[in-house]
Order: sequence, then C-alpha cells, then structure tokens
Amino acid sequence: MKRFLAIITLCLLFSSFTIGCERASLNRIGKDVYYVQIKGEGTIEKVEGRNLRNYTLPAYDEDGVKKQITFRSKKASNEHKLNENAFLCLYVDQDDKSKNEISSIEVKSYEEVQEADLPAKVKEKLNAK
Repeated sequence: MKRFLAIITLCLLFSSFTIGCERASLNRIGKDVYYVQIKGEGTIEKVEGRNLRNYTLPAYDEDGVKKQITFRSKKASNEHKLNENAFLCLYVDQDDKSKNEISSIEVKSYEEVQEADLPAKVKEKLNAK
C-alpha cells in the first residue's frame, strides 16, 4: 500500500510539474536564438478562415551572423500587428544551419526583449543604442 501511494504521489508531482511548465518554454530548449527588430506591418495571409500576419525580416544570432527569417505573429487577433521597432528573440529549429533563409515552420517560439538585453553584436547590427 505504501508503495502504491508513493507511485501515485510521484505521478501527481510529475504531472503538476509538467502542466506548470509553459509550453512555449519547452519549445525553446536546444533551439538556435536569433534577434529581430519589427519593421513594418508584415503581410496578412488567410488560412482556413483565419487572418495570419507574416513577417520577413533580417535576424542576427549572438555573433552577428545575418539570416532572413519569416515568422508568424502569435497574437490572438492577427488583425493587430506587432509593436513597431520592438525587439524579438526568436527560437529556431533549423535542419540546415548553412541556409541564409529560415521559414516560419522552423521558428518555434518568440518573445519580446528589451534593447538592453540584446547581445553587443546584435545591437551593433540593428543600430540599437
């Protein structure tokens, strides 16, 4: 009986930990990180009756290496564009790291970051202060 209760307790702890972790965080583990600055409104694409806003922007990794990245806004209402001049950190899962372009399928998650949090080489490339 004690063994059964111990197993049930461990299962409950594990499941509550798993549920407690934000799904987006799990999408970020082991991914390549690129930084972009939002410029423009992006383009609206209608998919299955939903308006999705796509952005294609130059992005830089921590070493200042440039790639062209396409990604979709996660906003609930994609009628609203992302904040102009905002800095985003994109988490990318690329199969071929030698490619200069990254599609929206390879961008797993993103988050807005402050200018002060950008790596020095990225600030230089994005002409940030």
